[in-house]
Amino acid sequence: MSRTVVAERSPKKRAVLEKDKLSKRASILQSAAFLLQKKDWAELSMDEVAKRAKIAKGTLYLYFPTKEDLCLRVHIADYEAWFLDMETFLTETKTIDADMFGKWFVDSMDRHVRFLKLLPIVPTILEKNASVETIREFKLSLKNQIFKILPLLSQTFSFLNEQSGFLFLMQCHALAVGSWSHGFPSNQVREAVTEDGLDIFVLDYKSFLRTSILTLLNGNKTI
Repeated sequence: MSRTVVAERSPKKRAVLEKDKLSKRASILQSAAFLLQKKDWAELSMDEVAKRAKIAKGTLYLYFPTKEDLCLRVHIADYEAWFLDMETFLTETKTIDADMFGKWFVDSMDRHVRFLKLLPIVPTILEKNASVETIREFKLSLKNQIFKILPLLSQTFSFLNEQSGFLFLMQCHALAVGSWSHGFPSNQVREAVTEDGLDIFVLDYKSFLRTSILTLLNGNKTI
């Protein structure tokens, strides 16, 4: 076989290999997403992801160097799905007030269970052991989703502009993350606060989040 023929087939072979890599990567992400839907991040093992994806554990690490890196990649897709949910709500609902938006926000958590489970550990765990490349991809995706939704948010609430709308979304995110541990404390905490009125530190997560978002919107309205 001549070198010319080999050279002609080489790009096709590279294309097949690249397609195989993309397919394998997608299979890994789907496997991890499936497992994370059923269990918490701490319970997930790379072994079971590899088994579900039908690949060797060593191969899995070639695509995703750490469990945190893999989970953050899953979270990117979940965040995009959550923003799409918000876009649908803002475009298809005729009249939206602050209370309705707060209700949508907390109800969306029930529709995006895996998203909510990973949300609180993104800054404290996932981003601390993910690759710079994955973190950058996450931040870029988040930026794109936010600036895509801001015009719709401003149309819904005329008192929000691009700057205040961005700040509002960041505040909502901070509330959702920061209040998580108070709404879903560990078993030890639950036992520790059973006496002396200490149960005041255990929040009704949804009620607290909804009320806080309502307060934020009403506060922006009066500025």
